[in-house]
Amino acid sequence: MPEAQSLLKISGDMDTGLRREYNQDYIGFDQELGIAVLADGMGGHKAGEVASQMTVKFVLEKLQKFALQETSVSITGSQLLEFVSNTISSSNEEIFRAQEAEEAYKGMGTTIVVTMVVGSQVYFGHVGDSRLYLYRNRIVKRLTKDHSLVQDLIDRGFYTEREAQGANVGNVVTRAMGTRLEVDVDTAEEALQPYDLLLLCSDGLTDMVSDWQIAETIDENITDLDMAAEKLIALANRNGGKDNISVILMQT
Repeated sequence: MPEAQSLLKISGDMDTGLRREYNQDYIGFDQELGIAVLADGMGGHKAGEVASQMTVKFVLEKLQKFALQETSVSITGSQLLEFVSNTISSSNEEIFRAQEAEEAYKGMGTTIVVTMVVGSQVYFGHVGDSRLYLYRNRIVKRLTKDHSLVQDLIDRGFYTEREAQGANVGNVVTRAMGTRLEVDVDTAEEALQPYDLLLLCSDGLTDMVSDWQIAETIDENITDLDMAAEKLIALANRNGGKDNISVILMQT
């Protein structure tokens, strides 16, 4: 397998926000291997916290083992994406069986977004409405498409992206981890350029902070990823902080 981006920097941070009692988001990453995982849990009385932690730990461990395995056979991009998809699907089954077996976990689920940077490519998979952005030349581009009611309405022409931001539709995800035995996972890859930055985030950020504000905040703190993460979370809280906020920044 090709080596991960050797100069990659990663920083991540989480915050409960201003209106939630506890944090159901969870993040994990491995800077050396170029892997990052972010999840936004859902479910009553901390069950969402269990789901998000379960999936991040499971997926991160599997991807770390995959990246470290010794093999004389080169791994293609399509094979890597298939492994990412299968790993997310296996985690989904684990969460589903846990909530079936434990009464306290009934109805729990989580979103997930996963990235692996290998050489000059990023491979990613996701389920739900947590997002992956690419920051390049002071502009952010969304690489994932939300699995949500709002996105479905946009796709069907009921709203434009701008109109949807002001619509009172609510955060209803149409696809999530753990709610069914099987889940559809979206995967893709993107070519990276030097100084590109990747942002993984939960909807606690994107519901409170517009894309242009995200780009501006990253641009102002581009030399300090820890500070950039702190500033993004602070901005989300300043704008209302209605949900848990999680961010991971990866800079090539």
